[in-house]
Amino acid sequence: MVYYRYMPPAHQQICDDILLVLNQMKGAVTELAEAEGLTKMQLFALYSIQQHETLAMGKVAGILHCDASNVTGIIDRLVLQGYVIRQEAPHDRRAKTLRLTPQGAEITQRATALLPTKLGCHKLNSQEARAFHEIVQKLCAS
Repeated sequence: MVYYRYMPPAHQQICDDILLVLNQMKGAVTELAEAEGLTKMQLFALYSIQQHETLAMGKVAGILHCDASNVTGIIDRLVLQGYVIRQEAPHDRRAKTLRLTPQGAEITQRATALLPTKLGCHKLNSQEARAFHEIVQKLCAS
């Protein structure tokens, strides 16, 4: 038997709103990725690496919430396209670290520059943007 916990209507509306934003974001990222000849997972991988300058393969798997073998395929294609450099980690030759090539950095910067408009962020005034940021930080705090 499955028991469902009652959720107040306001909380349910917030969940619905978050899912709406998530769906819009997935569509926008897919569109931006396809414009660059990438998949959305490849673009997410590039963005993740850009955020950290260098990143271990295992960390990318954690950030993307997918299996390490899937990340290997994603990174293999990005290396072949000349967007990522994979090297041995200085502290452990078995581990691999990733960094963007100049071409990979350019694609990532171009996509992230277009993302705010694609998501409609320009529709928020400064007070709304600040409030949204504070709410997201509160929701995502561990």
